[in-house]
This record gives sequence, structure tokens and C-alpha cells, in this order.
Amino acid sequence: MSKIMILLPNGYEEIEALTVVDFCRRAGIEVDMVSITNNLETKGDHDIIIKADKLLEDVNIGNYDGVVTPGGYPGTMMLKDNSNVLELLKMFFDEKKLVASICASPLVLKAAGVSEHIEGTIFPGLEGQMNFKKFKKEPVVVYKNVITSRGPATATLFAYSIIEYLAGKEMADKIKEETLADYIIK
Repeated sequence: MSKIMILLPNGYEEIEALTVVDFCRRAGIEVDMVSITNNLETKGDHDIIIKADKLLEDVNIGNYDGVVTPGGYPGTMMLKDNSNVLELLKMFFDEKKLVASICASPLVLKAAGVSEHIEGTIFPGLEGQMNFKKFKKEPVVVYKNVITSRGPATATLFAYSIIEYLAGKEMADKIKEETLADYIIK
């Protein structure tokens, strides 16, 4: 079974974080919500309080197959300004472990020195701040071991892509069916 962490600063986009947690857990993927603050209690961009499972300083990063960053402001900036987060993302990228970023958080991939090596996407309007090897105007872009996505409305597609990457297409299709994806995906 795969195990991933989703990094929670304060000011993250709640739907992007919790959709990944919910859908991946349905697929049998172990997910730890990891606070990058000094507190397990985190506060999303829309004032929703979520208690993380662990603090970043307490995780054994060798136990994880991937890392996910949600977008939102000021959360993306908190991730981007955290040297431990940048080192973690670069290490996972270099070790060919999953790195997944949605909304504005691909900016963190740029700060970590990852984006220049990948094809990717980002929240509309932020493309000019990126240095992707190639920008793609798609809801989700999977490139090698990196998955990027555009924003809150693409969170389900982002989660399905993470599941397919870690647990296979059959599991992703099962979760799509269970979560009624046919109603939104044409």
C-alpha cells in the first residue's frame, strides 16, 4: 500500500487538500495530513480548522511514496518560504517519488528547482510566474513523477490522477464510479 503526505500550512485551499485526503483514503492509500507550522491545528483559506495528523518535523520522510501541496493564499507562500518543504519536494522529485501540486502551489515547485524539468499547469493567471519546461493549459498534467492541476474545481480530477499513479487505473476507475464522476466528467 502506498503512503503519501499532504502538507498543510495555514491559508491552504481546503477543497484541494481534503478531496485528495478523502479520495486517496477511499482507494486504500495511506495519507498523513502534515502541518508545516508548529501546531497540529491548521486553518484553511476559508477559516476551516483542520487538525493535522503530524508535524513535518516528526515525520520519517523515508516512509512516504509521495508528497502533495494544496494551493491557496497565503498557504502557497508559506510552503514556498519553508526551506524544509523545498528540500523535501526536490528530494522526492530526484528520487522519482510522487510530487503533486495544485492551484498556485506549483510556485513551490519552481522555488524547489523542480518546475524547469517538467511539463505542468498552474492556476490561471500565474503561468507567467512559472518556468515549466512546457506549460499546458489542461485541468491536470501528469509528467513523469509530477502531477500538477489548476485549482479548486479540478481537485477531483487531481485526486483521481494521484490514485491512478499510485494504485493503478482500475482503482482510479473504481473510485470515480463510487464518487459519481460520470456526473461531472464528460
